[in-house]
Amino acid sequence: MLPPDSSAAAVHNPGIPQVSPSVSEKADAYREAFVNAQPFKHLSIDDFFTADFAERLYEEFPRFNPELARNEMGNVAGKAVNTKIREISPAYRELYETIGGQPFLELMSRLSGIPDLILDPRMYGGGTHENLHGQELDPHVDFNYDEAQQLHRRLNVIVYLNAGWQTEWGGAIEVHSNPRDPATNQIRGFDPIFNRCVMFETNEISWHGFPKITLPADKRDLSRKSISIYLYTKTRPAEEIAPVHGTFYVQRPLPDRFREGLTLSNDDVAELKNLLWRRDIWVEHYQKLELEKNRELDAKSADIRTMMANYDSLTVDAKFALASAEKEKAELRAQLEAHGRLRDSLQAEKYALLAQVGELQQGEEASAAALAAERQYVRVPITGYAAQTGALVGIHSDLWAGARAEIGIEPRVRVSRIRLHGWRPENSPRGKLRMSVGLANVETNVSSGLFSIELPLPHEYREPFRVIVECEVVTEIGGGPLFNHDARALSFKWVELEVLHPPLALIAKMLK
Repeated sequence: MLPPDSSAAAVHNPGIPQVSPSVSEKADAYREAFVNAQPFKHLSIDDFFTADFAERLYEEFPRFNPELARNEMGNVAGKAVNTKIREISPAYRELYETIGGQPFLELMSRLSGIPDLILDPRMYGGGTHENLHGQELDPHVDFNYDEAQQLHRRLNVIVYLNAGWQTEWGGAIEVHSNPRDPATNQIRGFDPIFNRCVMFETNEISWHGFPKITLPADKRDLSRKSISIYLYTKTRPAEEIAPVHGTFYVQRPLPDRFREGLTLSNDDVAELKNLLWRRDIWVEHYQKLELEKNRELDAKSADIRTMMANYDSLTVDAKFALASAEKEKAELRAQLEAHGRLRDSLQAEKYALLAQVGELQQGEEASAAALAAERQYVRVPITGYAAQTGALVGIHSDLWAGARAEIGIEPRVRVSRIRLHGWRPENSPRGKLRMSVGLANVETNVSSGLFSIELPLPHEYREPFRVIVECEVVTEIGGGPLFNHDARALSFKWVELEVLHPPLALIAKMLK
């Protein structure tokens, strides 16, 4: 721990008026102490908050609430945790806004060397902590990952608010090298004195806790008060990544006085019974956790078996559907060839009809009537499990579509999605194309060249339905290579509409 510099100039700490200016001034030295500390990275800073802000936090510290003092087993104990610090008082609302602000998070990154720190807005497990006489905290490593927010827990920042605290009262925060091996375990402790900040990394070796609080009889109106701030990151170094776990505790070993030849006193027997009882409680706790996890595993195994059974059945259906699709594909190819011949014939008839209309000067009304009659026979390429039904709207016999095209579809089996393929000429303007069936719709951006757009249907259709395609940009083909003197307002050329059955859609997805 670096000693406080009482001679430091009282300059304003940019962006963090609640934090002592000396913290920012000495950030580089503090970081060096942090990264070189043993048995893992940690740091103690005295006079962390400004004196007046620390006093406000102490004066407005919430009273002990038994309902906030339930332990892992659900029993009321001697530790109360209040995570909703914004609701405590004005000073704690100010604290919450401070520790969630970017200047504070950047300062913590400077002190620890851990970039891009994030405050959990729920302050899960953090907030104000109050421990009464007789309370202790066994050595433990904290949970390592917040699954709800998908964040890695990286740094604990704890500020103590205990005026006049004495070492002999216990409750010092301790960092351990390995509490599972008491013979070699190295321990370093810091008394929880007023306005002292202790921060340390959280990983698989950051064991910490505090010994029992033993207050004098005339001081038991006091308690061990602190504020816990837990910081996270979206990623962490690969060498620190471990399976997701909760908090791991290690029960304290026998006190040193329990040696060979000791005659047990009543107090010794009581302490031994207490240690054994605590271990039994945790054994029971972990047994319950194992049963819960096994129930979850059994449920997941049953789900997997059901899914595999469905998959096997689906695979059989898919094979049958594929064979049927191959047969229909051949039939559709023959139909398409016939449609192509019919389309060419109708196109020739159309231009002859338009020439006659021009000669007779019957204008747009006659052209529209001729086009409507033509569309009764025009067919567009459709593949899959459906056929066209009824007349087209907005699609010409040469498969060019206007700003709004509409086609009727009659499924042959239950179908679940449609996919449209189209083409637009070179240098076509960019815009949106929208395809809809009933209330279901999908949009995509189109410009030049080939494009595809796919729409999952709102339910599996066996009854006829209509497909509407709208394009917000149109162009005149003009005197291009495909059409001479064609001044129609067109949006795209229809290439193919696929109408897919669920198993076939699955096969298509697997083959991609």
